This record gives sequence, structure tokens and C-alpha cells, in this order.
Amino acid sequence: MKRNSGSSETKITHQTVVAVILSWYEPRMLKGIATYAKEHDWSLLLDSAQEHGWTALPAGLNGILCMVGPESKWINYLQKTEVPRVGICFTDEGKLTDCPRVLQDDYTCGVLAAEHLLSLGFTSFLGVGKQNRTFFRERLRGFSDTCQKHGYNSRLVNIGEQLTHRQLRQPVEKALREIKFPAAAFAPSDVTCVHVLNCAMDIGIRVPEELALLGANNEELICDYAPVPLSSVRLNFTQLGYESAALLHQIIDGREPLTEFPPIAPLQVVVRQSSNILAVPDIRVANALQFLWHNLEKPIGPQEVSSHIGVPANTLMRLFRKHLHTSIGEELKRVRLERAKKLLTIGNHQVQDVASMCGFTTPNYFNNVFKQAFGLTPKKFTLSASHPPSTPNRTQGGFALRSGDNTQAHTGCIQENLKSVR
Repeated sequence: MKRNSGSSETKITHQTVVAVILSWYEPRMLKGIATYAKEHDWSLLLDSAQEHGWTALPAGLNGILCMVGPESKWINYLQKTEVPRVGICFTDEGKLTDCPRVLQDDYTCGVLAAEHLLSLGFTSFLGVGKQNRTFFRERLRGFSDTCQKHGYNSRLVNIGEQLTHRQLRQPVEKALREIKFPAAAFAPSDVTCVHVLNCAMDIGIRVPEELALLGANNEELICDYAPVPLSSVRLNFTQLGYESAALLHQIIDGREPLTEFPPIAPLQVVVRQSSNILAVPDIRVANALQFLWHNLEKPIGPQEVSSHIGVPANTLMRLFRKHLHTSIGEELKRVRLERAKKLLTIGNHQVQDVASMCGFTTPNYFNNVFKQAFGLTPKKFTLSASHPPSTPNRTQGGFALRSGDNTQAHTGCIQENLKSVR
């Protein structure tokens, strides 16, 4: 109820009541919907966000936001209802034929995935997905097209709807046994990516040393707690929910909606351990890099690295020059600086503590090396963290990965926001 403060009379108005019908729970999308609802004084029925939470919807409903699968029990109701509705994504696979929609840009998701893996130097690619789901097909199409654009073919493996051993593991394991290493694989969902990871580990393939893996959706509980934390394309679910609510609002108000709403672009690649590797053809270099990245806080140098992997120091230094166009010492300094930048940006660490945590022998040495790399002292960098200087990178060799941190963002990404694009 609202009271009109400009009149002596009390004007009674009713809130817009919108039901949210989802076949699965997506909190980031619900956040976008809830934000729009709060801005426009809507009443949301969120019980229906759990598929089995409702037996019927109440009378007086003004609109419906739905994201349901093709076999959902809601399909029949949504096909027949006269209540204004908006479909979120294409999860119903076209069963809601006349339903206005807001879509994810699944093709660009695949493009981002390929660009990330290409930037690491890979030339051997694998895509794993389901052919009976539009978003899988579109993401894999973007992935395959981008690989091909750069002169590489990607092998695509189709898996069944049910994640059984025969339907999933047999084709995936066959592809993994036949692919040329080092290789990179993209699975258009994090759940599928975990299954690919398990297949690889079970047949003795090391991730990421031999196989880099990348998923999509960036579901943190899946990605962070996988046997090897998974890199993933982060999609803008919050904006998706917000724009879907905005489109429904237009329809409820009788305004003519856009005939073709622009799809919501993905945000970025969040890099975790599963793709935190350079595609180098020599396993000795890959092993050295992993040891170096995982022990950078310790007092190690070229001799310690070579001793750990059992390769003479002179041989290993030659291999670094050949494959990475840098030295062991320079690579170690670079990843230490990367770690330092992150610690200075995200925490309240003292400079001397950061120096110790990143393996620099003294705060003064850390201060000099940091200033030489970035043009600022660590203290001044912390103060200007909202506008950080450029990242030091290899000047040769064409590698773009900033390794050494477990969570990074692929460059050239847009920022998530809740402002309507209309």
C-alpha cells in the first residue's frame, strides 16, 4: 500500500507481484532480480525459485520470470498462462515459443575461453559438451570458431545427458588418450569440467602440467573445491536477472519491448590452478615453473629449482631461454612481484611483511625491485591501487599469462553492474 503525500486523500495502490520460476537455484541471478524489484517496489514470490516449492500460483499475479528446463513441470502452465512472462536464457529449448527472452551471450563465452587458452601458448585443443543443449552448442561453437580463426582445430567431444561412465567417460578418456600434449580443454559448464578433470586424473594426466582446463559459469563452490581448482568464464548472471526484470516491467506496463534484446556478455576469465600454466613443450620446464610458482616465498633460486626437478642448472637455464625467452631468475622475480601486487591490493599488509611473504630478502631490496618494475614504491602503489600501473610481462615469446596467483582475471574484461542498458 502507498499513501499519496500530495493529497488529503489516501490513494491505495497495489504492488506489482512477480513470481520467479526456476528449475535450479542461481543466487547471482536472483540478486539482479531482487535489486530491480526493490528499486521498483515489487513483491517477489521466490518460493517458486525452488521447482517443487509450489503446487499453484496465487491469483492476482502480474508477471512471471522463468528459467526452466524442457522437462520442467512448469512448461505446460507457462505455455497456457495469460500472465505476462519473460524467459531467462534458452533453457526450455524453445518450448515456450512466444515468450520474450533475455539471453546470455553464449557464443562470446566460448570466444573468451579460446582467447584465454590461446594466450597461454596452446596449439592443441579439446571441447567437451552436450549437443542437446543450446548453450553448450553455442559456447563450443564460439570456442571452435576462435581456435580456427587463429589457425588451430579443436576436437569436440559430445557427451550424453546423464553423466554415466559409458556416456561421459568413454568418449572423454578416448579423446584425452589421443590428443597431443600439452593441450587445453574447455567444458561449457563447471560441472562438466569437473568430470573432465576426474577423467584426466584417473588416467594419469596431470592438470595443468599436461592438460589445462577451463569451465564456465564460475560457480565458486565447484571451482574452488575441485581436486584442482578450476579456471572458469565468469558470466554476468546478476545483470541477466536485472535486465529480465526490466523487460518484464515494460510488458506489464503495456510498453512495446525491444523485439531483439541484446544478449548479456560474459565478464571475464577467472584463473585458478587448472589453467595457471604456460603451454611449453618441455615437461622439465613445466615442472620447474610449477615448483617455482608454488615456492616463491622461500629462499630459492635457479640451483634449488634445478635440484628439485633433477635437471642440471645449465641445462635448465638453456631450456628456459629456448622456450620462455627469459631466465629462471627473471621468471622468479616476475611472479614474486605479481604476488606482491596482489597482497598490497587486497590486504592490510605491511610492506616488510609482503617482502617476506614473496621471498624478497630485505624490505629495502623489495622496495627497489618493485619501484624499478612499476615506477612506484610499494607504499605509493598501495595508495594508488584503484589505478594500478601496468603489469610487468615477458617482452618476448608471446606468452600473456600472469602466473603465480591462484585467482586472476583475464585482461580486456568489462565490469559487472546493475544499470539497465536501455
